[in-house]
Amino acid sequence: MTIKQVTQFLEQKFPLYLQEDFDNCGVQCGDVRQEITGAMVCFEMSELVIEEAIRNDCNLVISHHPLMLKRGINKIVPTDRVGAMICKALAHNMVLYAMHTNIDSGEGGGNDVFAEKLGLKNVKVLEPHKGLYRKLVVFVPADHAEKLKSALFAVGCGVQGLYDSCAYTTEGSGQFRPLEGAQPYLGLKHRLEHVKEERIEVIYPTGLQRAVVQAIYDNHPYEEPAFDLLPLENESRNIGLGRIGDLPGGMFGYDFMDFLKRKLGIEHLRYSGQKDCFVRKVAVCGGGGAGFIDLAIASGADAYVSGDFKYHDFFKSHSGTLLVDIGHYEGEFFIKNIIFNLLKENFVNFATLISKMEKVEVKYF
Repeated sequence: MTIKQVTQFLEQKFPLYLQEDFDNCGVQCGDVRQEITGAMVCFEMSELVIEEAIRNDCNLVISHHPLMLKRGINKIVPTDRVGAMICKALAHNMVLYAMHTNIDSGEGGGNDVFAEKLGLKNVKVLEPHKGLYRKLVVFVPADHAEKLKSALFAVGCGVQGLYDSCAYTTEGSGQFRPLEGAQPYLGLKHRLEHVKEERIEVIYPTGLQRAVVQAIYDNHPYEEPAFDLLPLENESRNIGLGRIGDLPGGMFGYDFMDFLKRKLGIEHLRYSGQKDCFVRKVAVCGGGGAGFIDLAIASGADAYVSGDFKYHDFFKSHSGTLLVDIGHYEGEFFIKNIIFNLLKENFVNFATLISKMEKVEVKYF
């Protein structure tokens, strides 16, 4: 089995098109065409983790955080932290791979598990993904409609929530006149032709547009197929950053913060707001979610739990929402377990390990 087969499986569950614009999910370096010998899963890549992978004969390292974001790096040298990891990985024919905001946003990903750890009910996405879908409208002779729909479904069109093969078709009449040099599927040159056609409408993820267009040209009988690609304003209710839900029974703020420590295994947190407030509705966002404070407040959250709050962010608790900063790592360290479990449950022909050498760099004195 190749590494590419493994990463393709992961990308079916958490597609790369779910990542945020700034992000750099997927292959960081290495040749995915090689046979996989083992996989090492971690939260953050480091030389220690890569050396651990080498000792355990793992040529695939999967982390939550990428080595670099889209701004990239200007040079790769062994004296630089990121450069040293890349050089060591390539010297040992290793692939480094990251699942970051695609697994944060996806169903069953980091934010869903975060909400699940706190036992939240009636959970909804805090910031639904926008611009995720487009609509294809294509016109095809009626006797080729089923073939074309099948090809479009095969590349990912027509999936809506827990339903697939979703499409809308209408019958009509198309017309055209082939000119000199044309090689029409039907009709004669210089003569107006009328054909019974079907109008097919399907949605598709924006990131699949190239494959969708190719599927049209590969499966449409016309020399020049007619189709429209339309942007949509639809939000995905199940995909996006952050979650908000109900805390069963509710509890006072001071009890809620003790509850967070127990559930997440943390010793310290920062907060602002009244700790004697009553918390019923809770919003969460793994990692650095300071940018969603206003949204959590506007959504009616009694408490918002995330990481990386700046000094002035805490002043927003005057709205009445309890703001709790548990730290960046503490809100998403469990993502490596999601990846580990996915691999263990679906692949038995190679070893999957969780790094034991990983350590949190932020310490408290």
